[in-house]
Amino acid sequence: MERATTGSAVPVSLDGRSERRLIETDGAARYVAFTVRVAEPSGMLPERAPLTLAVVLDRSGSMAGEKLETAKRATLAVIERLDERDRVAVVTFDDRIDLLQPATAVTSIVKSRLREALGAVQARATTALHEGWLTGCHAIAGVGDGPARCFLLTDGLANVGLIDPEQVASEAAGIARNAGIGTSTFGIGADYDEHLLGPMAVAGGGQFHHLRAAAEIASTFVGELGGLLGVAVRQVRLELALEAGVTAEVVSTYWVEEAPGRLSVALGDLLAGDERQVVVRLRFPAGGSGTDRALRARLVWLADGAERQGEWQLLSFAYGTPAACAAEPRDSTVMHWVGLHEADRAERRATELNRQGDYAGAARAVADAAAEIASYAGDDPALTAAAAELQRAQPEVAAPMASLAAKEMYATAQRRSRSQRDLRRG
Repeated sequence: MERATTGSAVPVSLDGRSERRLIETDGAARYVAFTVRVAEPSGMLPERAPLTLAVVLDRSGSMAGEKLETAKRATLAVIERLDERDRVAVVTFDDRIDLLQPATAVTSIVKSRLREALGAVQARATTALHEGWLTGCHAIAGVGDGPARCFLLTDGLANVGLIDPEQVASEAAGIARNAGIGTSTFGIGADYDEHLLGPMAVAGGGQFHHLRAAAEIASTFVGELGGLLGVAVRQVRLELALEAGVTAEVVSTYWVEEAPGRLSVALGDLLAGDERQVVVRLRFPAGGSGTDRALRARLVWLADGAERQGEWQLLSFAYGTPAACAAEPRDSTVMHWVGLHEADRAERRATELNRQGDYAGAARAVADAAAEIASYAGDDPALTAAAAELQRAQPEVAAPMASLAAKEMYATAQRRSRSQRDLRRG
């Protein structure tokens, strides 16, 4: 195990385990499960870092009434919990973008000014989601040295400006990597696009929240804020170095950047006590018996304004005879996480296929995953339950799904795969 220490005496550790060490000589796939842990600090708690926050609110016509009024109250509730150490910016958008408050220290005067400014906001027009979000990120770029996050709340489909999910997510990843600004997304109701907001939050290192009703806005806003105020390790990423001919696929729901022989998995900001699981599927080429292969892994993070790097951890593999490979048991702990994250991925994929009208493909996605997980679940109750959940989902995804049900399935699977809490109930 690698154990590295951040500048604030909060240790962050990386533990990597493979399902099996031996590889068939004609090539094979092997899973590796990485556990990233941030320990609880001992002794006195360190003083929290100043927070920089941008709140970006959709004020398009569909937000009229309770949704917009609740969103405004939730924004004020978040701002009330900040103080002069922190910086806040507020943006509202429809087809026009208004920067209600440029980034500034959260004084009592600023709080009063924002109460008045938000009180005057009215719903109108269409949804320039990308430009509104980008304006919020730009408003807090280069402001402060602590955690920085953009909250994006919307209830509708982006229909003005850039709307391609892959392009928007890629931009969110770039802003997180280069400016240190994370993105959390809050979709309310049945009409927004979870396949846009979900990837934005993954790429931005934040959390995607599916809100079923306006009443859930406040608890998720305040819950996210509570996490940000307790960030212990910033901009954590897992780096993998691959030998020639070896490829890797990240099963878990994280943003991945690839370069020749390298993978970088963005985990975002982590709290003391956090634990993240990252499941990776390696594909080894054919090789001679007795030949060794290796995977190197390490953590990289930001502390005290500088990038820190942990020591490389080595996981070794070797080509073996068919009999030796068949006799080697799978690591049950690794397969526990493999099964859970494969189940989550299958559910997210099924909602996407269902939305595209490929109902047979959606049903196959969950049925195949259920059968595969059942084949190695053994006496693991969590895997048995995951396989059963997929089987129950098969008839649901095999026909047009209700929008709210599809969003709930997608959001739950993404949240579980990223070890994030459901903040809707506080």
